[in-house]
Amino acid sequence: MTLDELSGVATVTHVAGSLTVRRRLAEMGVRTGSHIRVLYRTTGGGRVLAVDGARIAVDAQLASAIQTEPLNA
Repeated sequence: MTLDELSGVATVTHVAGSLTVRRRLAEMGVRTGSHIRVLYRTTGGGRVLAVDGARIAVDAQLASAIQTEPLNA
């Protein structure tokens, strides 16, 4: 599931892209096994995410690299 389909809290299952993209997302706390929630969607395709108690903004390219699985509530 991509961030476009995400509603609620999810677990990151895979981060695609180049080593630079994966490293940048890991620096922001987005890595396999972390829990994220989409707070806002921008008109350009970007997202504001809640990750480990912080808010981070990712552009459309970074958002498309994040694969998630919804948490069972």
